[in-house]
Amino acid sequence: MKISTRGEYGLRALMELGLEPSKGLSLRDIATRQNISLDYLEQIVPALKSSGLVKAKRGAQGGYQLAKDPAEITVLEALRALEGPFEPMICLSDGTKSSIASTKNSSCGASGSCAVQEVWRELQIAVESVLQKLTLAELLRRQEEQFGVPIRTYRERSILPIPLLN
Repeated sequence: MKISTRGEYGLRALMELGLEPSKGLSLRDIATRQNISLDYLEQIVPALKSSGLVKAKRGAQGGYQLAKDPAEITVLEALRALEGPFEPMICLSDGTKSSIASTKNSSCGASGSCAVQEVWRELQIAVESVLQKLTLAELLRRQEEQFGVPIRTYRERSILPIPLLN
């Protein structure tokens, strides 16, 4: 299972906004800093806005800002806004936006009487538990302590020259 670039870029955009919570950032600034296509970022941010994670501010000092304190935004909440519910197998999907489906699922004949389905449910619960405990504030703290601030992409890192062998 993989998180798509939509989830990755959305989290990186939230981190950029979390670094400057009182300042409105333009999508162009975020895209440039993170080396993300502006067009793609423009498709991602509405999901963050409609889920109440970011807000837009108009005017000369406008831009996007976090709608909540970084300590109140969980990675699970952000990924659900960007990717939808985490369902490692179709048998756990009930077609709603809720996180944990009922035991019975019409898409699988064995649903509700299958030990393998219970493994998938345990996986789902474990992953969601980890992501629920992890906040944007914690990601920002880790970034600062382990890698320095701010998070930047490969384009902005210096590239070491490859020595020529003679």
